Amino acid sequence: MSDLRARLPRTWYAFLARHPRPRPVQVLAAEPILAGSAVLLASATASGKTEAYAAPLVERWLEDLRAGVTRILVVSPTRALVNDLARRLEIPLRRCGVRVQRRTGDHPKPLEGSQAGVLLTTPESLDSLLSRHARHLGAVRAVVLDELHVLEGNARGDQLRILLERLERVVQALGGPAPQRLAATATLGRVAEVARQFLGAGAVLAQVESARDLQMHIQTVEGPGLLQTRLLQACTDLSARKVLAFVPSRADAEDLAVALSGRPPFHSAVRVHHGSLSRQERERVEQTLLRAEAALCLTTPTLEVGIDVGDVDLVVLLGPPPDVTSFLQRIGRGNRRTGACQVLALARSVGEAARFAHLAECARAGRLLAPARPFRSSVLVQQTFSLLFQNPHRLVTGSALSGRLPSDLASRFGPERCEELLAHLCDQDWLVPAGTGRFGPSPRLFQLFEKGKIHHNLDAEGSDQDRVEVVDEQTGRLLGHVHRDSQGNLPEEISLGGHRRRIVADHGRQIRSRAAGEGRAEFRSRGSAEISAELAADLARHLGIDPKRLPTARKGGRLLVGHFLGSARARLLREALRDSVGAGAGAGPFLAWLPIQAEWPEKLDEASLRRLLLRRRRSLARSLGAGPWAGSVPGDWLMEDLEALADPRGTAQVLAGRTLAPADPDLAEILVGLLPSWTSEPEP
Repeated sequence: MSDLRARLPRTWYAFLARHPRPRPVQVLAAEPILAGSAVLLASATASGKTEAYAAPLVERWLEDLRAGVTRILVVSPTRALVNDLARRLEIPLRRCGVRVQRRTGDHPKPLEGSQAGVLLTTPESLDSLLSRHARHLGAVRAVVLDELHVLEGNARGDQLRILLERLERVVQALGGPAPQRLAATATLGRVAEVARQFLGAGAVLAQVESARDLQMHIQTVEGPGLLQTRLLQACTDLSARKVLAFVPSRADAEDLAVALSGRPPFHSAVRVHHGSLSRQERERVEQTLLRAEAALCLTTPTLEVGIDVGDVDLVVLLGPPPDVTSFLQRIGRGNRRTGACQVLALARSVGEAARFAHLAECARAGRLLAPARPFRSSVLVQQTFSLLFQNPHRLVTGSALSGRLPSDLASRFGPERCEELLAHLCDQDWLVPAGTGRFGPSPRLFQLFEKGKIHHNLDAEGSDQDRVEVVDEQTGRLLGHVHRDSQGNLPEEISLGGHRRRIVADHGRQIRSRAAGEGRAEFRSRGSAEISAELAADLARHLGIDPKRLPTARKGGRLLVGHFLGSARARLLREALRDSVGAGAGAGPFLAWLPIQAEWPEKLDEASLRRLLLRRRRSLARSLGAGPWAGSVPGDWLMEDLEALADPRGTAQVLAGRTLAPADPDLAEILVGLLPSWTSEPEP
């Protein structure tokens, strides 16, 4: 401790003195951060990573930070995490004489004249800043990627990699050195590879293995009434006063909150947290949980990472998370005082119970089964638009775009290939020619820029036309939003924030409501969570399935076939089955289903799957996660991305030579239980 205190003479008291001794990750990270190295901090939830990077960074740049020069930039995945980080950093930074500022869609205050030494933002707001106010970032000397595991492997992570290169170019163009890069994560597979992608070659790994004890109780329940009873009884039996319960969907959270409110042991202290609540309502819930001694919060993954809600006695999982990383994040929210994770896993079938047991096995063994995901070329469409408006002359060239890419991407997308993309975007009416090799914005693109719609790589959730704000009739407070049904209607009564509400006025884009009545809100589905091919295959191993067999079971008039391909490959199999068998066939990440009388297709080779992918490329692009701008990339580029995502070769290899064989009774029961079972996810 004395060595670390000596290295941090001006920031020790502000950031670390309140703890009896420094955490291991804080000791490991300090020296390389102070030396200016790129560092990836990897350790468990609540292990002190924020202080581990903040204290040495502030120590290193304290004079400039006190002078109001923005030297430290922290990029966090969500606005909620930015808000939580600001709350946690404000007091120690104030003790050091340093100001902190948030820059997000919720806090759009301009940077000019802010005198903030530390800036907290999201990838989308960083994109906007580079596009509109790049010079204000010229003084940045360190950039921190907080909760990197949330962004790695998706289109937003692809975007962030390019934004880091663009930021570096801006800083160097204004006479500064390339900013020091750091990242923090609690659960991340392929640590060395991810560090190289985001931080560059030679990044230092400050990695601490978790030693928390997992105390997991798996119970299989059937029907919502028994589930509610088991949940409340377990809280009483385990003397759990503050409970965080993760549920599959917003509708499940609302329904359970209404059903559990008023019942012991929590009575009125039942809360709901999900993305359809307004920012003010979510923050109110977070602050209530932080202060409460006893409460039950039903949440979607919005509370999976980062946000501090105080010490949680028990984590409840209603249905298994999609992967080991998510599982570790959720259970890591529990009982941080003792180092023991007290977890109640409620499964609605023996199939879900088997998945819980498998996830726990992987967690204990440290097998994250994290897949390597390809770069999505659709991100280059969005970055073309953003880079174009960063140029004062509103122009972009192929060489400029290629020159802002990380080295591994620049070798794949050189100037000539980027010029091909720009020409294609002209044909799509996004760009207009502006001289040899130069392109400007079309009126269509300029309009999107003016509305701030070009800075994201988030898939839209439902349409804006059917999204409706819900406000309280008496106070006018915005509570959140719901969606109209396919006919444009709303029920007379809804539940939102765990409370029943009656709609008293419908003004089109906004409804007024009062507390009363019963009903459930209409929410747009975010789609099913992705199950990786690696995790699905490992579940088959865990269940003892013969790799030369496709186990089968029967349910009603359907034949269930256990393929364990994972979500992306299963989407390709689903299309092949529907072509061969008809509309009664389908496939999920573990199982396919078809009518009893139908025949399993004989021809599922690589060539036929590639042809199928080519025919359905536009419809499959969104479900495979090709990114919201995938419709604007050249057709052959899209096929490259989809082949990397759906993997027709790997799919064919897994299925080749495997024969259908009836499962034994125990395995057959598990297969049936792996079908979707939650009320918000209709059974296929």
